Amino acid sequence: SWSGYFQIYVYTLIFFGAFFLYSKHNVGNDSSLSDWLINYEGGFVRRGLIGEIITNFSTALSLKLRDSILIFQLFFFISYYFLIILFCKNLFHNRIIILAIFSPIFVLYPVAEIEVLGRKELIIFLIFLSFLLFDVKSLKIQLIYKLILFPISILTWEPVFLFFPFIFLIDLFVFRINKFDKKFLYILLSYIVSIFFVILIYINPFPKENFSEMRDFLKNEFGEKCYMSCDFVGKQSANSFSELFSMFLEKFKITYALRYLIIIIVGFFPLYLLSVFSKIKSKNQVLLISKLKNLSFPFLLAFLPSTVLYLIMYDWARVVHISYTFSILTFLYLIKKNFIELSNQKVQTSYISKAPKKFFIIVFFLFAFGWNPKVVMVDDVASKPIYATPYKFYKYFIRDKF
Repeated sequence: SWSGYFQIYVYTLIFFGAFFLYSKHNVGNDSSLSDWLINYEGGFVRRGLIGEIITNFSTALSLKLRDSILIFQLFFFISYYFLIILFCKNLFHNRIIILAIFSPIFVLYPVAEIEVLGRKELIIFLIFLSFLLFDVKSLKIQLIYKLILFPISILTWEPVFLFFPFIFLIDLFVFRINKFDKKFLYILLSYIVSIFFVILIYINPFPKENFSEMRDFLKNEFGEKCYMSCDFVGKQSANSFSELFSMFLEKFKITYALRYLIIIIVGFFPLYLLSVFSKIKSKNQVLLISKLKNLSFPFLLAFLPSTVLYLIMYDWARVVHISYTFSILTFLYLIKKNFIELSNQKVQTSYISKAPKKFFIIVFFLFAFGWNPKVVMVDDVASKPIYATPYKFYKYFIRDKF
């Protein structure tokens, strides 16, 4: 069954991913690791929470800092991928869902692009996915996530608030919000702690002297250099949008935008079809969404805020991956919980469903394993991750060791 194939696929990704994390954790210039070095030694700074926990963990257990980071990365990576298997079980109802779940901008992407593997979005995905696996309507779960875990995700990687519209969309369905009333207001207010931390981060730039304190602490305590993401925290003097935007403009070319537009259209295409073929079940009246013919517009609205990141970030493929992860998990959750229904007739009459089985298998392999976006906006598209990933494993572990 497709569910079984998917399990084997994710277990394979866990196997390769764990080896890749191990192999690169001592590489001096690994970009994904640099993010985990940021800590509160020089005072409050954006993205410092996890680094603060890890530096204390390292000191308490007398571990090398990079070994501690590896332990945390492996824990978050393996837990998240296991939860993905659990979450996607029994969801492979038709060919379009199969393509959407196997899209190369979903679980394959971080393992295919080693540079991205082990970035802090792992923690954010884990928090979001665990939220979906609990009873979202329960007051206890709402309080734990809205007051503690979602704010923690802001302190881990603050741009995540641009993906909160997906969580808000889920709230609208779960609490059956059908008018702008008190209930709607309460839901908006439930995000107040997260909003508070976002504001706190942006009005508190990190002064040079505080940065020097953090940098010296890393050097003296752990013999670590503060580089890349960690170093950038000290360079960005005002936490401002304009600083980042001017840096982005220096590198931007229209061809990059076109390439990424194609990546988004192709990678999101099966999910887009699903949103077009689905509608709200009649018993679930949700604000203005109930009046719409399908779900493509609400999903587009939830997706739009994250497009700001393309103006201030250099690693565009990460943005695509994060927005796809939020989109697909939200959609699958609404299907699982029977808030929305797929029109069987539309699905069955689509080209994808009507294609002969052999042809579909060829399309499936080309779509799921034939390409993936690289990391930064200047990069071309990578081809053949199905071959490149095992080859990297062979190169790092077998050829170099024997």
